[in-house]
Amino acid sequence: MNTAPRHQTVRLGFLWRAAGAPIGCVLALAMGVVLADSGDAGRMGAVPALLLSSAAVLGVALPVPYGFWLRADDHGLTLVRAFVPRRYRWRDIQGLTMDAGQDADSGAHRLVLLLRLTSAPRRTARGARDAHLNGPVLGILGTTRDGLPRGTEPRRLAELFDLLRRHGVPLDDRRYADLVLTAHGYPALAHTAPGASLSARPAARPDAA
Repeated sequence: MNTAPRHQTVRLGFLWRAAGAPIGCVLALAMGVVLADSGDAGRMGAVPALLLSSAAVLGVALPVPYGFWLRADDHGLTLVRAFVPRRYRWRDIQGLTMDAGQDADSGAHRLVLLLRLTSAPRRTARGARDAHLNGPVLGILGTTRDGLPRGTEPRRLAELFDLLRRHGVPLDDRRYADLVLTAHGYPALAHTAPGASLSARPAARPDAA
């Protein structure tokens, strides 16, 4: 009897650590305005008002990473971002774009992970047919100047790469992916069995999500 798991979930919270900070800051600012207008800030004092605003930031920022995860099953992927699920069939997924570059504002080197989907061909400005590539962003990672991992990346990233490659999803930057995979004991991409699927693989590692 096949006891292999029918699905696997990878938490993507490490890619979205600061996703809730802007919302929390806006909430804290709004709270500060309300407290100031009502006079409550003066009655409670500056320190309690500051602590209350800080709690508002943390209260929003801390739970947000738990709202980002990816689940694979025999039919496709379910991507949840900010607690909103989207479903993608395997046949619609063309690969994982791994776009290395620099942030326009800070100049920091980064790697953008995007689940690549191919939409219907569209007309360009010149009238030519063009296959437009699009898809949801899975997250952004800091890299070295050469586009390599800055250290040992979180194990969740290796689980993500392993999950995708076992379903035949091509990973654009094989060098980066291999460094992450092998650092956590996974085989390099060259050892991936052609056509392997999640349901045909052995049971998940004991410490995997």
